[in-house]
Amino acid sequence: MGDEGAVVRRDLLAYYDDEAATGARRPVSGYRVELRDRFVELLVGEGRRSVLDIGAGPGSDAAGFTDAGIAYRGVDLAPANAALAKRSGHDVLAASLFDLPFPPDLFDAGWSMSTMMHVPDGEAVDALREIVRPLVSGAPLAVGSWGGSLGEIVSTKHDDESRRRLFCLRTWEQNRELLEEVGTIEHHEVWETGAPGWEYQFAIVRVA
Repeated sequence: MGDEGAVVRRDLLAYYDDEAATGARRPVSGYRVELRDRFVELLVGEGRRSVLDIGAGPGSDAAGFTDAGIAYRGVDLAPANAALAKRSGHDVLAASLFDLPFPPDLFDAGWSMSTMMHVPDGEAVDALREIVRPLVSGAPLAVGSWGGSLGEIVSTKHDDESRRRLFCLRTWEQNRELLEEVGTIEHHEVWETGAPGWEYQFAIVRVA
């Protein structure tokens, strides 16, 4: 990663370790659960037995996969999230998405929600290539991300400059081009979130 990426990683690590320590993250709910359950149905229908969750947090989506008999492993930048996942009985490792601790062709599918929007534009293709490296050829990869028209913005937590997160709010066309670098898009949805300039994007990519 370049200098910008190193700073972004440092800030994100501090933010999400703090979030884990304070128990601030809420359980996944609403349409996010519906998207995951539909993806699980796809995996079960294709006989896929394992999934890698990139940006797993404390393993919030783990049970949705394991309850369906799919072996789950997650990676998250924040060690505190990995520790929370372990206490809940979920397998999440502390690791960067730029250096995943797995060999190629290990997992049948990939799942990554609200992670790619933290990756600077200049490193987004490298990030996606590393995400698909441990997946088998033809694996379905689900990617959800905040996007929109605002470009790169920095969010602070309660105006605390030591708790910063970079958001790269790319348009769907920009993210479509990125995703097509690693596979074929089979499904996508984009919906407004109510905040001007923000939207949420979800896509399922068939890994090349």
